[in-house]
Amino acid sequence: MRLQMAAPGRHPDFLDLPWGIPLESWESDRLVEVPRGIARHVVRFVNYQGVLYALKELPERLAQREYRLLRELGEAGVPAVEGVGVVTDRSTGGGQATASSTQELDAVLITRHLEFSLPYRHLFTGRGVPDLRNRLMDALVRLLVRLHLGGFYWGDCSLSNTLFRRDAGALTAYLVDAETGELHPQLSDGQRIHDLDIAEENIAGELMDLQAAHGVPQDIDPVEVAAEVRSRYEGLWWELTREETYGTEDRYQIDARLRRLNEL
Repeated sequence: MRLQMAAPGRHPDFLDLPWGIPLESWESDRLVEVPRGIARHVVRFVNYQGVLYALKELPERLAQREYRLLRELGEAGVPAVEGVGVVTDRSTGGGQATASSTQELDAVLITRHLEFSLPYRHLFTGRGVPDLRNRLMDALVRLLVRLHLGGFYWGDCSLSNTLFRRDAGALTAYLVDAETGELHPQLSDGQRIHDLDIAEENIAGELMDLQAAHGVPQDIDPVEVAAEVRSRYEGLWWELTREETYGTEDRYQIDARLRRLNEL
């Protein structure tokens, strides 16, 4: 077993965990249950002195790539979970078993769980958040615009790949899954539009599933919400990136644009 960590002094060494066993079969006093969304990989959570960490088991190439992307996003100040480390060279049996009886195991990506955050399903089915529909859309739009401004192509933008945290009456969205992401110096319009297409399709499908399973208020139209996320994104992107030329007598136009940006 090999553990790669960027800042080992800030986190535990995780050496007391049963790395020689598939993650889904773990039994440990450190394992805890937390509200979580749907994941394509096995994900478990562990507690070290009140600090929670998410462990995701996936092929080494994907784990290393996602770890690198999360570190780069964190260094850029983008709202995303913190990439803590990657565990590789895992196998069953440790040093006691023969080569013929060992099984190579996938790598495990370690991230720090975002305190006080919730997946979207728990926001809709838990205690009511005032004007949840609009706050959720605004939070996701702000996150996606910020990612695109930084040259990050998500590739799988969805509510399931996002965590939400209440912040002074609003919601703030955080990227929690960068497995399909790509970081570029700058995104082309085609890359942004493709990301929006994926987001719109994913959001509509997720809300339809949620309505069927949990009876989300019927006044929320999944297709309409997904389309509005796209519309709000386009409005915010246009305000932030368009160029304007003002004369000395156009102070009122400058003030008007500043008001629009503040409203966004």
